[in-house]
Amino acid sequence: MRAIAQFRECSFHPPLGRQQMLAATLSILLLTSISGLAQSGAKRPTKPATKKEPELKEELTLRNGDRLTGQLLSSTGTEIKFKSDLAGEVTVKREDVKKLKSDRNFAVVPKDVKDARNSDMVPQGEMKITEKGIVVSPKSKAKVEVNAEPAKSQVKPEPIIKVAVAEKEIPTAQIAYIVDDATYQKEIHKRIGFRSGWDGHITTGTSMIYSTQNSYLFQVDTALKRTVPTVNWLDPKLRTIINFTASAGKTTQPATAETITNIYHLDAERDEYFSRRGYYLQGLSFDHNFSQGLVLQQNYGAGLGATLFKKKDAEFDVTTDLHYASQHFNATANVSELNLKLVGSTITETYTRKFGKIHFDEKLAADVAWNNAKAFSASGNSSVRLPVYKKLSFAVSTIDSFLNNPQVGYKKNSFQLTTGFALNLH
Repeated sequence: MRAIAQFRECSFHPPLGRQQMLAATLSILLLTSISGLAQSGAKRPTKPATKKEPELKEELTLRNGDRLTGQLLSSTGTEIKFKSDLAGEVTVKREDVKKLKSDRNFAVVPKDVKDARNSDMVPQGEMKITEKGIVVSPKSKAKVEVNAEPAKSQVKPEPIIKVAVAEKEIPTAQIAYIVDDATYQKEIHKRIGFRSGWDGHITTGTSMIYSTQNSYLFQVDTALKRTVPTVNWLDPKLRTIINFTASAGKTTQPATAETITNIYHLDAERDEYFSRRGYYLQGLSFDHNFSQGLVLQQNYGAGLGATLFKKKDAEFDVTTDLHYASQHFNATANVSELNLKLVGSTITETYTRKFGKIHFDEKLAADVAWNNAKAFSASGNSSVRLPVYKKLSFAVSTIDSFLNNPQVGYKKNSFQLTTGFALNLH
C-alpha cells in the first residue's frame, strides 16, 4: 500500500504593492524610533533647574551727589576702588565718599594690628561710612548654654543666648585695608601649595642667518617670584625668587675661526620675614660667561634684607649677605690665579614699578671679596614689558656684567640687549 502524506490547508495571498511595502517599512521605523526615545527618556533623569544667585549690587554715593552702582572691590584709608556697571573700575578718594549701601559684611584692618590674621583684632560686620571714619556693626554672636546634667533619652535643644556686640568706629587715619568678609575669611584660612602663588614672566628671542656667514642666537630670560600670602593686606611670611638667563649662539664663516656665545646665569633666593619689612635670606647663584673666559662661578650665602617701601604698584628692596664663592676660568694649565676661593659680600638693590599695564624691573648688585680685593664683580639688569595681547607682552631687557679679574685677553665688561616677547604668568 502506498502511504499518502497529508498537508495542512494553506491559503496564499497576493504580494503587497510597492506603496504598501514602503508604508509598512516607514511605520516600523517610526514605531522603533518612538520606542527608543521613550526608553532613553526614561533612563535620563531630569535635572532640577539651578537657581542663579542674585547679582551683587552696591551703591556708592559721592559728596557731589553722584551715585555709582556696582561692587566695592577694596579700600584703604585714603581711597576706595569700586567697579561700576557703567564706568568700570574707578578709584575714589575717601574724603569724596558720602555713603555706601551694601548688604555684605566687611573686614576693616586697622594699621596698629600686627597680624591681620588675628580675627579678634579685626572688626567685621556691616560697614557704615561717616565723616570721621568707618563704623563697623558686628552681627550678634550666638552663644550656646551647656547644661551640666547628663543627656537623657530625649534630647532637647539647648537654649541659645544672643550676645550683643558693640559698634566700633575706626578713624580714617587708622585704616589700613578694607575687604569683604568672605574674602577675608578665605585668605586667613587659605593653604597655599608650592605650585600656587607664582608670578613673573618668561621672555624669549632668537635670530638666524644662513648665507656666506651662518649664525644663530637664542636668548631666554625667566623671572619667577612667589610670595606667601598672595594678598598685600596680609603681612608676608615667605618669598621665593628664581631668575634664569641664557644666551647661546654660534657664528661660522669659511676660512674664519668660529665664534661661540655662551652666557648663563641662575640665581635663587628664599626670604623669611621676621617683620613687615625685614627678612632673613638664603641664596645661591651660578654664572658662566664664555666671552670673559669664566667657566663657572658659584655663590652660596645668607644675609638680611629690608623692603624700604612697598605700594600696590611699586616696591624697593635692599639686601646684603656673607657668602662663599668659587671662580674657575678657562685655562689649558692648572694656574692657581685662575681658580679662586673667595669669601665676600654682595649688596643688592631691587626696584619694580607698574605704570598701568607697563612693567618695569631693575636690579643692581656689587660683589666684594674680603680675601682678594682684585676679585670684584658687579651686575645690573633692567627690563620693560609692554602689553600686546592678554598675557603676551613685548619686552626689552639689558644685562650688564662687570668682572674685574677676567682671563688675560678678555674684556672686563659684557653687555647684552634683548628684544622679544614675554609671557606673563598673571
